[in-house]
Amino acid sequence: VNRYNPSIDTLKDAVLATTRALSRDQKLKKTLNKITSLEISLPSPPKKRSELAPYRGKADSIALTNRYTNEKIRADAGSKKLNLLLEVFEDIRVEVLGSKKYPGVAANLKAKFEDQCKEDLLIENKDDFLESAIQVWLRQILLKEVPNKSAANLLKPWKKILNDKGSVLKKNFEESIEDQIKFSETARKLLHSLKIKESEDIEEETIPDSDDANEDNNKTEQQESSSEKDISQELDLEAESKETEIDVDKEMNGIVDENEEILSNQSWLEKLVSQTSNFNYKIYTKEFDEEKYADEICRPEELLRLRKHLDQLMGSNKSTVSKLANRLQRFLMAQQNRSWEFNKEEGLLDSSKLYKVVIDPVTPLSYKVEKETEFRDTVVSLLVDSSGSMRGRSMTVAAICADIISTTLERCNVKTEVLGFTTSQWKGGESRKRWVETGKNSTPGRLNDIRHIIYKSADTSWRRGHKNFGLMLREGLLKENIDGEALIWAHDRLIRRE
Repeated sequence: VNRYNPSIDTLKDAVLATTRALSRDQKLKKTLNKITSLEISLPSPPKKRSELAPYRGKADSIALTNRYTNEKIRADAGSKKLNLLLEVFEDIRVEVLGSKKYPGVAANLKAKFEDQCKEDLLIENKDDFLESAIQVWLRQILLKEVPNKSAANLLKPWKKILNDKGSVLKKNFEESIEDQIKFSETARKLLHSLKIKESEDIEEETIPDSDDANEDNNKTEQQESSSEKDISQELDLEAESKETEIDVDKEMNGIVDENEEILSNQSWLEKLVSQTSNFNYKIYTKEFDEEKYADEICRPEELLRLRKHLDQLMGSNKSTVSKLANRLQRFLMAQQNRSWEFNKEEGLLDSSKLYKVVIDPVTPLSYKVEKETEFRDTVVSLLVDSSGSMRGRSMTVAAICADIISTTLERCNVKTEVLGFTTSQWKGGESRKRWVETGKNSTPGRLNDIRHIIYKSADTSWRRGHKNFGLMLREGLLKENIDGEALIWAHDRLIRRE
């Protein structure tokens, strides 16, 4: 029988059983969005038979990591870029161990890797190929594997330098394949020879100079680790699933009461506005500022890939997301003033007229019909901080929230636009270069090249615009934060619609 029609739960349970056996950990269990010693996270099962092997390869990779990697001896190398690359080396080490022992696992992992190579080729910045190039290079050495066309293209920009710097370390990699510590030490030597030092980070994670960025930007990288942990705990989707049991009316009414209390007390707002009148905000030049739609920043193929990745991150949480969306919709609809048309021949039974039937049984039943009432011409603008401080978990949560809010408001006939703000370059870009070339005026003002992003305009339906939300996950998009001008920009877009 060549049919491929297993249920999602059946397929997941079968893969989970295999994963438990391969990892030799019977305590493994499925969870929503975590991977720990006792929990695994699997993407949604594929709908096509051709996608089954890569799917099983992802599960096998998780199992092998659980079996062969000792998390306690994984040290922090002091740099996010270096830590990421060392994880790539460790992932390849455990996959090679599994591939050598189990031919079926080897086939699954190879299919997963080839699928990953095809997706990685969609990345526009070839500097980002380093992680993929290392994987191709190591698989050549440790598995004697001949790379296919996609893998060869990923390796090409780095092939010469990897062969030059890594030739003396090939034997070390082969001999230390079963020793996590020695293998990691060899990996560090290679990265050091590639001029990737432990004290450095990639340029995109470098903190901008104080003379061309605001004070908040100078703190973003120092605060990122702790803030991501806080936000992860605060917005953990499993916790949200439990919160769906909370009484909606009490929770929502509390929020509304608090907002009304704040807005009713205008004195502090007036005081704040009066203080800002003395500010002298300067902009060196707007020539290099840009306002772009999401599909102008990257190709449609990459947008689809990023959207697919966002859907996978949401994964099993879609049921929770649906509950939250329904709660928000009920709350919004409850704010409408409803009215009825009475004495209709059909519709809902008008209970206020039932007494007439008792008095005179031949009296026809009276019905009522609810009038269609729409929200007034309302537009909600979501402004997403797309700067470096949002990297990681924070940006993922922002993308998911934008997706939930925009689709829910659309159900209520409320238009929604989703905007983002960042800069096109680090450390000022073209504006700063011109300032330097013209003699470095002592009070130049803002020297950053602003990039304002329209993920979804108010007149674009969610169905047409939702693919753009994946752009928030794109590596290299998040740079500097100029939030004041972004607020003015978003405000002006709303005002122009009046």
